[in-house]
Amino acid sequence: MEWTRVDVESENSITNVIGGLSDLKIGLDTDAESMHKEFLGSIPHLEEVQKMHGEIVTGIEAKILSESVSTLGEFVSEFGGEWSESEIKIPFSANSKSDFVLDTKSDDISQIVRIIAPEKFGGMLKSFRLPKGRCVSEAIWRGGEISIKLD
Repeated sequence: MEWTRVDVESENSITNVIGGLSDLKIGLDTDAESMHKEFLGSIPHLEEVQKMHGEIVTGIEAKILSESVSTLGEFVSEFGGEWSESEIKIPFSANSKSDFVLDTKSDDISQIVRIIAPEKFGGMLKSFRLPKGRCVSEAIWRGGEISIKLD
């Protein structure tokens, strides 16, 4: 299953006016995964190669993901956050909400959450697994904190 982007809301009403524009991939506002899919989709005469490529990429992604996924407790303690049955709060010092990406992906065990926060000299790419039966319902940007609501 592929990653699904979670729209991170903001307490400020200005972001509600912009709404779904953050999902549009216009100009330089794109990511490697989207560019990769676009490239592969533009070469229909190589369907067999695309299929083999997809299997290889899926295998690599599964191996990397299985090695780098933290438990929720490990993730929260690493960032000095807190969590309850229905909410995860993570202190986050990015300058703006646009510097923060939250994706989810479900597998046979439970839902995995991936956080991407680019910075000038690197950034952060962290994944953690939610407890079985729990999933992200929404995320809210509150200045210095991200609140992830769980169902």
